[in-house]
Amino acid sequence: MSSAYDFPGGIHPPQRKQRSNQAALIEAPLPKRVVLPLQQHSGQPATPCVVLGDVVKVGSVVAKREGMISSDLHATISGTVGEISATHITIEGDGQDEWQRLPHLDWQSAAHEALLTRLSESGIVGLGGAGFPSHIKARVVERHAIHTLVINAAECEPYITADDLTLRHYPAEVLEGAQIIAKLCGAPHIIIGIEDNKPEAIEALQRELQHDQTNSQPVPVELTVIATRYPSGGERQLIKKLLDLDVPSGGLPADVGVLCHNPGTLLAILQAVRDGQPLISRIVTLTGDAIAQPGNRWVRLGTSVKELLEQAGLNPSGLHQVIQGGPMMGSPLLSLDTPVTKLTNCLIAATIDELPAPPAESPCIRCGECESVCPVALLPQQLHWYARAQDDAKLARYHLFDCIECGACSYVCPSHIPLVVDYRDAKSRIRLQRIEAAKAEYAKHRFEFRQARLAREEAEKQARREARQAQQRRMSTSAAASSDTVDLRGLRIAHAAAKASVKKAEKTLARVAQEDPKQSLDDLEMQLATAQENLRAAELQLAQAREQQSSKESP
Repeated sequence: MSSAYDFPGGIHPPQRKQRSNQAALIEAPLPKRVVLPLQQHSGQPATPCVVLGDVVKVGSVVAKREGMISSDLHATISGTVGEISATHITIEGDGQDEWQRLPHLDWQSAAHEALLTRLSESGIVGLGGAGFPSHIKARVVERHAIHTLVINAAECEPYITADDLTLRHYPAEVLEGAQIIAKLCGAPHIIIGIEDNKPEAIEALQRELQHDQTNSQPVPVELTVIATRYPSGGERQLIKKLLDLDVPSGGLPADVGVLCHNPGTLLAILQAVRDGQPLISRIVTLTGDAIAQPGNRWVRLGTSVKELLEQAGLNPSGLHQVIQGGPMMGSPLLSLDTPVTKLTNCLIAATIDELPAPPAESPCIRCGECESVCPVALLPQQLHWYARAQDDAKLARYHLFDCIECGACSYVCPSHIPLVVDYRDAKSRIRLQRIEAAKAEYAKHRFEFRQARLAREEAEKQARREARQAQQRRMSTSAAASSDTVDLRGLRIAHAAAKASVKKAEKTLARVAQEDPKQSLDDLEMQLATAQENLRAAELQLAQAREQQSSKESP
């Protein structure tokens, strides 16, 4: 079926997908050496758990997740650990490709906690862009009721065809991966959103869905084909297009009962659960006019970009730049020695004629074109002025952080103003300010909590002194009971305050991790850990007080 809903704005840049989506999906040659960055996901870098000279197999854990939002890292070739630094681990291959897999799990009968543990120990993260750890995302049901799981198969950015090829070759596996996530988040409905420029993937999904109807899948799946328009693959835009729901400003899809995953992530989830295969490879689109053999490859993580492009027939003399990701939201690589990571979905080896440098910026002519194409209905022109003036109050009023940095405004700007660059710089500055403010607020909270604890302890001491004096004067036990009641009320208040602090710290950590995957979360995770420790102490004190109260009231 097609969608009757729509989002504002959007553009129609040249798709340029034909060069890569016509070739067969193949496996890239096994690299002789891999470099595995410790930061391939949102949150904290992983911590190495191997030493120099260790012999590893494909799937061996080489770095463990650090903190709440992080992800394990696995060896992607068999061989010997050759280098360990603060940023990466290098493995020299032995050419044997020996594997170490996890045990098979039957997801339909497995407990939720077992499935969540499997996602965590397999290093699964979102393969669509941000790299948010999937085991954390799957726990969203603990805070939100999810009514729909959206499979985001729009893949609206030019050049990229990795999801297209994934769906052509693995439609059954992607749908089964979706059933696993639907089980974890309790979603009673799955909907696939896919653009109409992927006819072969649509046909493959339709065939599989017809087959599923005869085999009665646990959760029903609906396929919705939408018109090709950039950026329909943005979560907010796709949710609006499919379900006519508006994600609130500053909110997440879960706030409206929706969870989104892309096909590559769902395939990786199934492979981890069914086959015991951690995330050691992914499908990467290789394209651009500077390579002779464009297409999509299964690539081991840690493979050199230069080596990969050379295998695809790279023409060094015609190469102008290599962009990781798409031309709208991707970023140019400063060096071809960069390794492929969990977040590498596309490599564009472009010539100067294909993706020329933008013309020099000229003053804004107030044409309003940027506003007409904004998919979030913002006012890009005003945001541009306030960003350069560092007027953070106005930026907040005009909802800077609702900007998805799609680049549609920059694309249509006749003055060639790098609007998205302005927005990114402003966001980074404001995020730093927020983190500093959160630190100060948390320090204040800890001080107040300590003062309250000291006051309560002093009150307890005073109560004990009064109790002893009362016993000496043979006062009635009712006064002591009254004193205990007052003390119990104070402990309840302290427990409620500690619980609220944990919720606030969790929400702050999740928001910052989603907004800026590269932002350091050390301080925020420390704040959450301290709040959780305070909550445990408050729960223990309250339980002990209740037990004492109960024993005193018993005859």
